[in-house]
Amino acid sequence: MRTYNVILLFIAACIGGVVFFFTCKYTYEYKLSILKQKARATLIEAVEQEVKSRNVEGPLVFTLPNTANMKNAELPDSVTIVDSIGMYKLKLDKEKHYNNTTTDTNVRLLHSVAFMEHPIQPDSLNLIWKKYLNKVGISMGTALCVSVVDRFGDVTSASTSYSEWRKCSNLLFTISIGYACEIEVMAYLYYSVWNIIYMEIILGLLLYIVYMYMIYKLILFVQCKIIFVRDKGVIKQPVVKIIKEMKDSSSIRSYKLYEGFIFHADQNLIEFNGQQKILQPQPSKLLELFLRMEETGYVLKNSDIRESLWSDGSATPDRIHKAVARLRSNIKELDSSIDIKKCVDGYQLVL
Repeated sequence: MRTYNVILLFIAACIGGVVFFFTCKYTYEYKLSILKQKARATLIEAVEQEVKSRNVEGPLVFTLPNTANMKNAELPDSVTIVDSIGMYKLKLDKEKHYNNTTTDTNVRLLHSVAFMEHPIQPDSLNLIWKKYLNKVGISMGTALCVSVVDRFGDVTSASTSYSEWRKCSNLLFTISIGYACEIEVMAYLYYSVWNIIYMEIILGLLLYIVYMYMIYKLILFVQCKIIFVRDKGVIKQPVVKIIKEMKDSSSIRSYKLYEGFIFHADQNLIEFNGQQKILQPQPSKLLELFLRMEETGYVLKNSDIRESLWSDGSATPDRIHKAVARLRSNIKELDSSIDIKKCVDGYQLVL
């Protein structure tokens, strides 16, 4: 039965592990999406603050209509910009168009003007972004990589200082800024599965431990019930309790388990097919306690064992376990068909 119990526990552990994994996976993905939303919103706020600090002056001519409600197919391939130097075209990337911080072309134009003479400094924007992140309760390492396409189509990039930890797995999102989406900002956050769902992981592990403990108890309970029902169907002579009163008011307490097996409780003696075995007082008393529990299928609770054998309150789970083990060993020396199984909060004598 021990091998059977181990197999059941292993199956239950696997099922619980799969449930735990997918629960953590779903929770992580959900919280990561919320994190991205908050981080994007705060970065856009940081960009707007940078725009305000530029004190933009002077017009900029543009030829792109408002694209707020346009579909991909209706977007032009490029936009034309005229400034104090002259006129030039920039390619309009459709993916960048929909990653822009705004769909309003007037605001995009303002961004282009603001960052044309005074480009975005990654360290400065990163500090502002981190300030806004702290306001919404996000305290993690941050880094930015800013790429700018100039009038000649050349790309220049700059990154925040001390951000060697940047890698693809930490790239949270990418936004574009400007009339022609000529500025691209890649936002990195120094996060891991643990610092996003550490509370859920701890709670899940505690629930998993409780789940395994309950499964273990349930297996023991069902096993005891099966043994009890099975043994009731076995043709055996029931336990017969024989009590004889003596003149000195003492009693002879003998229990006939079945033909050939008699336990004399008053003598701490077991007779089995002509053999005799003397029990120590404690195993003898414990065996008698089991035999008195015929109505419950010879199931004895730990509390009953504790009160009967250690009335001074000195009982421990280990002492109870050892007492049961000694009795089991004594009985099996005579008859290996009799056993004592562990049940929920107790033990059962299996005849």
